[in-house]
Amino acid sequence: MCILLGIRRSGGSGELWVAANRDEGLDRPWRPPQLLVPEPPVFGGRDLIGGGSWLAVNLHAGFVVGVTNARPGAPPAQRSRGRLVVDLAAEHTLADAVALLSELEFSRYGEFNLLLADARDSWLATNAPTARIESGEKDVVAVGNEPLAGQGERVAVAAERARFLAGLPEGELERSLQELLADHEGADPLCRHGDGYGTVCSTILTLRAGTVARYLFAPGAPCTTPFAPVRVPAAPVN
Repeated sequence: MCILLGIRRSGGSGELWVAANRDEGLDRPWRPPQLLVPEPPVFGGRDLIGGGSWLAVNLHAGFVVGVTNARPGAPPAQRSRGRLVVDLAAEHTLADAVALLSELEFSRYGEFNLLLADARDSWLATNAPTARIESGEKDVVAVGNEPLAGQGERVAVAAERARFLAGLPEGELERSLQELLADHEGADPLCRHGDGYGTVCSTILTLRAGTVARYLFAPGAPCTTPFAPVRVPAAPVN
């Protein structure tokens, strides 16, 4: 995925909004959001080549893991970045996922940027150019394809617009995020169209009180493909 926005909002037990576009080769096979792991339940889209996901949510613990490639492609000898997303999302808590991440050898994976977040905390990780894990101190986080230390204008503009939208009422925020993900402004827009490559799907999800309150998915470029609610399995009750 090539743009990943996380917006934390206060109130009650807190709220996390995630808005993301996945940019990929148009002929790369994938499946829309589904149950990826039964226990703990992990839900997200599935990449049929790497076997992992670009965005996954742990339905039991209420946290999200998303990845962007910090460069196109990954040599076959390296581990799948999408598999990393599923492995982390299958941990029992966000703290467990961060602990696992800190034990991994980042050089085994193609270059990535990673977001782990729930309604209260967020973490960013990268191996481009070197391994780094840091706590996300801002309420609005934007991740793209450049190294975290040098995110470009595309990501900076997306973050600025997300900060402006963050205080909107729920319905307006949802509509505005759909418009943002479908945006074609600038030389490198958020919704991309290229020769054999572009935005293949888009997601907006809301976590509230540790559960998925809303999950919208567009199975194509969001400028032409409507978002529709996705039925998310109920998390088991302890």
